[in-house]
Amino acid sequence: MINVSAIQIPYKALLARLGYLQAKTKIDKKTEILIKENLDLAQKLIKPKAVLAFDNITVKNGIIELEDGFKIESSDITKLLDGCFKAYCIAVTIGQAIENKRNSFIDDKETFKALILDAAGSVAAEETISIAYRQIEDFEKKNGNVLTKRYSPGYGNWKLESQKDFLNWLGADKIGITLNDFFLMRPEKSVSALIGVKRQ
Repeated sequence: MINVSAIQIPYKALLARLGYLQAKTKIDKKTEILIKENLDLAQKLIKPKAVLAFDNITVKNGIIELEDGFKIESSDITKLLDGCFKAYCIAVTIGQAIENKRNSFIDDKETFKALILDAAGSVAAEETISIAYRQIEDFEKKNGNVLTKRYSPGYGNWKLESQKDFLNWLGADKIGITLNDFFLMRPEKSVSALIGVKRQ
């Protein structure tokens, strides 16, 4: 259903991530060249991938239960999914390469290059999940349905610890996503989310 293989990192979004305000911050030519060179490098390093699952749901007493028995306990998610009959679960990543190159720049004391790559990776991950969301939205619109906003483990009272069961259920290991001891995803530039579907 979704295809995220051809993600482009928007230059303006990268500038914003780096703190350059459009029409307010003048960038000197040398800095502009450096940013664009490392944007090109980042574009070559990213390998966007996504894994997606969906199921019918029931929502009751702060617990969301998917049809196959997987449960999420969160009053915030209960509110998000109010009126929904189905939920999508998704995880995306842009891979490890950009992170490795960033760390190499840090080791070589090339701090600004590292900063650009890190920002580019964050923008790329957000672009990947956003494009996946729009593709799901387009599909559901054809069936007369609308989506909720996306919501991730660690937001509100959906505990970050829930990330483990969520990613296991989703099969995020298929695209190389793992968790560290603090329930943070590896590669770093990865995003997981739940999206509700309701009838229009």
